[in-house]
Amino acid sequence: MAKPIAQQQGKFGRISRVLKAGLVALLGFGCTAQVAQAQVGVVSGASASNVVTVSWPEKPLRLVVPFVTGGAADSAARILAPVLHKKLGQSVIVENRPGAGAAIGTAAVAAARPDGYTLLMGSASNAIGNLLYKNLPYVFARDLEPVLLVAEVPGVMVVPRSLPVQDLASFIAYAKAHPGEVTYGSPGVGTSVHLAGELLESMTGVTMLHVPYKGAAPAMTDLLGARLQVMFPALSAAQMHIKAGALRVLAVTTAQRSALAPEIPTIAELGLPGYEVGGWIGVFAPAGLDTNISARLQTVLAETLKEPEILQTFLSAGIEPTPETSQVLRARVQADATRWAKLIQMKRIELQ
Repeated sequence: MAKPIAQQQGKFGRISRVLKAGLVALLGFGCTAQVAQAQVGVVSGASASNVVTVSWPEKPLRLVVPFVTGGAADSAARILAPVLHKKLGQSVIVENRPGAGAAIGTAAVAAARPDGYTLLMGSASNAIGNLLYKNLPYVFARDLEPVLLVAEVPGVMVVPRSLPVQDLASFIAYAKAHPGEVTYGSPGVGTSVHLAGELLESMTGVTMLHVPYKGAAPAMTDLLGARLQVMFPALSAAQMHIKAGALRVLAVTTAQRSALAPEIPTIAELGLPGYEVGGWIGVFAPAGLDTNISARLQTVLAETLKEPEILQTFLSAGIEPTPETSQVLRARVQADATRWAKLIQMKRIELQ
């Protein structure tokens, strides 16, 4: 019945309006993006878009962080959540779903409805998950849609104060004198913190033992207890311990010195030109998100990140807000996947 009515919409416009009213009454006015999209057959595309824009959000949003609490992505999510609540008029619930190098939380978002109510606070780790894990239930570039690049997250190379090294050169000498005995931790296989160690090994010839954890926080605990000898965490996760004197920072992992800590040299300038591991944080949604919802999210997030108070909170946490469009974030994901594929193949990092 619907098909003939749709074909004769000009002739039976009154019938079409009645059907639309019936759908709205039955399902609830624009209760989700899917409901609004379902109405396209009986209203014009412009009208459907307006329904989506007006109706979203009508319930709390879930912002999934695929790591345990305490890391840069988690910090960013918790800084943004209360502000987004005020701007959107709905609560934003931060949900930590760690494990498998960010794959568990990412899979949950990829499987969610693309209605704007489930989002992912992704990171550089997401760009390479499909290179490392054989049976992931998603393809990140296909099943997750970039919304906004939120921030850059400089990494640092840190060691416990008890380790008898003072700088990068003495660390390399120490590692070569103790092959296979130096351990470094990360939030999981395939995270940027893990690959930072793999890259150092490949460029210096040292042999270290990688110990994966379910998040940056437990790895940091073992580093502070000298059960690990080195780590390459985000500056945001290490700066408190650096200031307290518990950790010695040897270098930043980015290509350039960080504006957040300009006194710390880069690994590249200390004798390893070409060394670069840069972290980032971005918001993603399940593929198929309505363009109106995506546009509103981008606008609200970008405006929030430019507010002086929020900017300062991010900087104090060791995170540098760099709001960029979904196109920039997509390009970043693709570039990281291409770059790290070479190291993964060269190092023969085992697929899980």
